[in-house]
Amino acid sequence: MIGFKQNKRHTMNQFKTKFSLFNAKKLFLILTVFISVPEKGFGNEGFVNDLRGRGFSLIPAPKEALLKDQNIILDKTWKVFSDGLSEDIAIKIFKRGFAERLGTELTGEGLGEIHFEIRSGIIKENISRELKEQGYKLEISDKRIRVIGNGKAGLYYGTQSLLQLLKPHHGGLELPTGIITDWPDLNLRSIHWDTKNHQDRIETLKRFLDQAGYYKINTILFEMEDKYEYPSHPVIGVPGAFTKSEMHELSAYALERYIQIVPVIQAPSHMAYVLKHEEFAHLRADGMNYQACVCDEGTYQLIFDMYQDMIDATPGMNFFYISTDELYYAGICDKCPKEYNDINRSQTWVDFTNRAAAWLKDRGRRPLAYVMFPLLMKDIVQLPSYLIAPIRDVESKEWIELLNQTGLEQLSYSPLQGAEWLFPNYFRNQYRGRENQGRLADAAGAIQKNRANKANLIGNFAGTWDDAGLHNETFWLGWVVFSQYAWSIDGPGLDQSIADFFDSFYGYNSPNLLEAYRLLQEGARYYESLWDIVPSKERESGYGSSHGKGIGVDKVDFTLQLPPLPTVGDINIFPEFRKRYELKIKQAEELIRKNDKLIGILQESLSKVLRNRYNLEVLLSIAYLERHTMNTVINLAKTEDLLVEASAARLDFPRVVSHLVEAHKLIGKIQQEQTGMWSDFNVVWEKSRFPKDQDIGDKKFVFVLDDVKDHFAARRRGLEYMLAPFERMQLNKWKSELEEIIIEYATAKNVPIKGFEPERLED
Repeated sequence: MIGFKQNKRHTMNQFKTKFSLFNAKKLFLILTVFISVPEKGFGNEGFVNDLRGRGFSLIPAPKEALLKDQNIILDKTWKVFSDGLSEDIAIKIFKRGFAERLGTELTGEGLGEIHFEIRSGIIKENISRELKEQGYKLEISDKRIRVIGNGKAGLYYGTQSLLQLLKPHHGGLELPTGIITDWPDLNLRSIHWDTKNHQDRIETLKRFLDQAGYYKINTILFEMEDKYEYPSHPVIGVPGAFTKSEMHELSAYALERYIQIVPVIQAPSHMAYVLKHEEFAHLRADGMNYQACVCDEGTYQLIFDMYQDMIDATPGMNFFYISTDELYYAGICDKCPKEYNDINRSQTWVDFTNRAAAWLKDRGRRPLAYVMFPLLMKDIVQLPSYLIAPIRDVESKEWIELLNQTGLEQLSYSPLQGAEWLFPNYFRNQYRGRENQGRLADAAGAIQKNRANKANLIGNFAGTWDDAGLHNETFWLGWVVFSQYAWSIDGPGLDQSIADFFDSFYGYNSPNLLEAYRLLQEGARYYESLWDIVPSKERESGYGSSHGKGIGVDKVDFTLQLPPLPTVGDINIFPEFRKRYELKIKQAEELIRKNDKLIGILQESLSKVLRNRYNLEVLLSIAYLERHTMNTVINLAKTEDLLVEASAARLDFPRVVSHLVEAHKLIGKIQQEQTGMWSDFNVVWEKSRFPKDQDIGDKKFVFVLDDVKDHFAARRRGLEYMLAPFERMQLNKWKSELEEIIIEYATAKNVPIKGFEPERLED
């Protein structure tokens, strides 16, 4: 046999015991490798674990993988023995997963046997009952496969591991032989669905739940915003909001897959989706719609009504998230009896959190809350011990010590996307003026850092925010990799975890998709950094910022300055575009070649990957938007060049007109590309989600912007927030003005216009 425990907690004596049957030479070689590999922070098997060394991927990686030398082939002739569990979800997903991979169902005609069973006690570790229940063992031999769960959840996870390992091979599915034993380190492996600026379709969310279960993710923090009908206050729900019946259906689907849905109701801050409605105007703190007055009993009544609506919508769930997030102005309301200052603001935060936590506890939900600003460290001790607190790996040891002393269990929180546009900052890059190692590296090390600071961790929280309107399909790499280290804290190195993700998510035949992800990120950062930042003509000044009322209130727009138009009479021009955007033009010319490669990889992958093709369609849509951005910059520079050439040829009237017409046509090319790209873009995104901020029948979406936040994706009702920087350039107006110049000049010089049909004056 080859292989050994990945978990560093086991001693060399245990290691020797595992390998007592080996001959001395093999044992010496293995021990030499074990001792000589330098400590990397994740596991102790060199650059890859034994499964990957044998050509198989499994994420999260298992604690023990004791493999034999040979592989076996699983084909349709194998027979399933379910030990009275034929209706269990584990059996169903195995049969469906097998059929998807091989294109045929199991017939059971051969000698091979697959046994599914539950046997308490197979996990011997000294861990909690909840963790043991999720443990499993896979025993794979020549003619028999056993999937043994320590509990029902363990059987489910063991089955998911078996499915991940299945590798296509000459008409069958290849598996390594040996014994895999596994259990989680942390009980709650959480990802985040934020609906701030979109609403996924129910069938999309079910698919997400299936994928979450595949990677042993068992908690969804579901930030509802206005995407639920709220029977107690129907005005809050957007047109087409999820109904109670739909949420019951989704909850049952999640529970069958051992997944907890944790409702997240943004309140009392981030509450513009509620306070924008006039019937709640009296609850606005200091007149703003960002935050409700927490000194008004009406605010508590409203929030608790919404809580109760979501409790009723998610039967069988155990948790609820109190959104104390960014409660900048706690206590600023004129109804608050105490002076608004740092000390009283912290106490107001505590009072709200404690009251909300007690209310939820009385109704059978364990509360979670982000223990953060404006809370002062000294006030942590006032919090209830049953509260679960997400923490960043940047928290001080003193902060964590106080949480521990107060009895609060914690989730290791990492934002896998914050304010980035189009695509997350997964990999190392320069971003906003500084070098960063990438969100994957940050997340991979976060749990270890928090554990080193003695945090009382019971899970993780992979945060993905909808502020910038990214598609959820862009988040799976981050969700899965961070969950790897919640299941197995001392798991493989980050490079292997990323590779295991691509093999498992798209199938073993996924070509160069890691490179595609890197190119997508590079193109997205170009798109994000391209624009001039100018005072907003669309928004009035805001209420304030995290720094306080009246601070940072000026809003900005993103756009580009177009090339200057030539003067009418002599076609004189003072070129500015190339000079102003010299670096951006050069970057676009370099990146467009990379974008060609990116689109080629994604197009090729669509015909080769085994799973999640729609995910690639979304990535392709982003790649085409990035291409349009680069082409726009390049063609605007070429447009200015044509205007300069026209000015230089001022004595050759026909040539002047020809250059001007070519410039006009080039602008038309930019517009035509955008029209085609954008039509296809919307089609792709709306396969999985509803049209953004839609009206349905008599119910109209109320479009009011937040008085404090100015999120990129909130500026437009539709997906057009991604086109807003282009829109602000007013290309059509510029093109029309150029057209008038061409007509006036050609008429004055008696030169026929060839190459475009000018608009008739009566149009």
